[in-house]
Amino acid sequence: MAGRAGGRARAGALLALLMAVPAACTLGGRGNGREPEIRFDQRGGDSFAWRQQVSGTAACDQVTLLVNGDPVPGADPVPVHDGRFSAAVGLVEGRNDVAARCRASERDDTARLTFTGRLTARPTARIEVAVDGGTVTLDGGASEAASPDGAEVVHRTWSPDPAHPARLTTSAGRPFRGRVDGEQLKLRVPAADGEYYARLTVTDAEGRADTAATYFVVEHGKARAVDMAREHPRWIDSAVIYAPVPALWGDDGPAAVERRLRYLKDLGVDALWLWPPASERAPGEEYAITDYFKLDPSWGPPAAFDSMVKAAHKLGIRVLLDIVPNHLSVESPYFQDAQANGKASHYWGFFDRDAAGQPTHYFDWDHLPNLDYDNPEVRRMIVEAFSSWVRERGIDGFRVDAAWAVQERRPDFWPGLRRELKRIDPDLLLLAEGSATDPSFFSHGFDVAYDWTDELGQWAWTSVFDFPSEIGGLLGPAITNDPKGYAKDAIVLRFLNNNDTDVRFVDQHGSGMTRVAATLQFTVPGLPAMFAGDEIGASYQPYSNLTPVTWTDRHGLRPLYRRLAELKHTVPALNTGRVEVLASDPGGSFAYLRPAPAGGRPVLVVLNFGAKAAVELTRTPALDAALAGRAGLTDLLDHRPVPVAVGAKTVTVRMAATSAHVLTSEDG
Repeated sequence: MAGRAGGRARAGALLALLMAVPAACTLGGRGNGREPEIRFDQRGGDSFAWRQQVSGTAACDQVTLLVNGDPVPGADPVPVHDGRFSAAVGLVEGRNDVAARCRASERDDTARLTFTGRLTARPTARIEVAVDGGTVTLDGGASEAASPDGAEVVHRTWSPDPAHPARLTTSAGRPFRGRVDGEQLKLRVPAADGEYYARLTVTDAEGRADTAATYFVVEHGKARAVDMAREHPRWIDSAVIYAPVPALWGDDGPAAVERRLRYLKDLGVDALWLWPPASERAPGEEYAITDYFKLDPSWGPPAAFDSMVKAAHKLGIRVLLDIVPNHLSVESPYFQDAQANGKASHYWGFFDRDAAGQPTHYFDWDHLPNLDYDNPEVRRMIVEAFSSWVRERGIDGFRVDAAWAVQERRPDFWPGLRRELKRIDPDLLLLAEGSATDPSFFSHGFDVAYDWTDELGQWAWTSVFDFPSEIGGLLGPAITNDPKGYAKDAIVLRFLNNNDTDVRFVDQHGSGMTRVAATLQFTVPGLPAMFAGDEIGASYQPYSNLTPVTWTDRHGLRPLYRRLAELKHTVPALNTGRVEVLASDPGGSFAYLRPAPAGGRPVLVVLNFGAKAAVELTRTPALDAALAGRAGLTDLLDHRPVPVAVGAKTVTVRMAATSAHVLTSEDG
């Protein structure tokens, strides 16, 4: 959770500075003892909209409005009623100087303010996918003209996606290897099952371009379109996530991570979760964001960050960004402006407020005011922030901090964000910091959610490992969300440590318990995540004064984690959402069966958290089918045979104290 941002507001000096700066709505006539003839009600600022409503007071009958020296179309003149005027002004990307003056006035009073247009003028590429027999048609006809000027799309170019090379053939029989012009691209259905990607770049009459991507799936020789709102790319099913903390490796941010990429690849890592957030934040406060679009100095400079991302991609490692859309810091310029200028601030409405007009926040996070998602400019700002990290920095997905909070206030925001991000890169992963027990996260934009209970921030396995003799009875409901069960196709983030679990698991429970718990983490349904140093039993606390640690595998854990990641990649039964918890004798044991997918083998996982010499399982039809009369199975962890004694009602597996078996009929 984002509740660990240390410290509180150090805002006094910045607030005083802002109050001393002249307002953006400057007025002529000051200094001569006269009241200005005209003034704006509001200040300017960053605009995440193509049009802004401006208003003010005027001692005249008509007002002329200009933007960058040109009269505002349809608003010349602007009538004044009871001394007030109001009109919408269109903006362009970049600086917009807005001026207002009374018409036919002998005075030269002019009210001024400046908006900085933060949106980029470009067309919008859109792709629709249709399958007809052996032909897949990708259609770019729904692409849209540019905002704000309406310049039409004049050119469409299709190209393969370099991140997903594949042999594709056009319907005319030509290899699809380079650029193909046209509104549609027709492809033959490939013979091999898999995911097949293509990109569309559209260019408008002003020469501005936008690129979208899509993919289709071939299953059992037949192609189909993908439901981007609910389906996830297949790489997520077998993925292993790792959250590096650069300070544990050195003091040079992304370069420290880049030096370790080959090490992480060898460990079996598929995606990095960049923690703390890479967006600019208040010093020492990891989740107190001040600017969504700037790299934090700890992750800079930009060239070093980009080098790290490119190096990761070259090794086949994706890069996920921790992003914080629920709130900004009280030290952000937007909040400071709102505090200094009240309702005259352009950013007053950016923040959620109570009936008394005070900013809202969760828990004791009074230094983290909530954004107001009923404000369309806020929604557009956040969409642009997410999109910019994908477009400009090559980010492959997001861990969305406090996703539960935005969901609580504006649940319809996430599906719209997903549509835009999947339009740009359909291969993205979206991870909600919210409980996977809540099915709404999976119906509202996310691929993965947290291994929490119904209680906010409560780890589903919390306290389980404190009572080894009771583990068997406690783990079943935690893993399966029994009795409700998880939503269909829900993917649960499984972890032993993360940024909010404080003292590391191995320091609390020892290396033996850690080995068994890690086996559990990687072999239950879900997406396993290692937090920095899990694989060597590193000892630190995430929100302390982090310094480099001696990277020594003091508990001998790394070979186990490497093998568990390998099994996650290669054993199909471990990559489905299916699990059957088996009844076992009490006393600290736990067992479950991962049923066989088509063409695969079932996997039996037996965990001994205590000192028992054997674990006795109650026979079930599925367990009998997995054994198929065998007197032994192979442990995938160490390739050794494990005898199995089948009785009339039970199956007995001999085990060492505090140990684990991942068993199948033969080595995978």
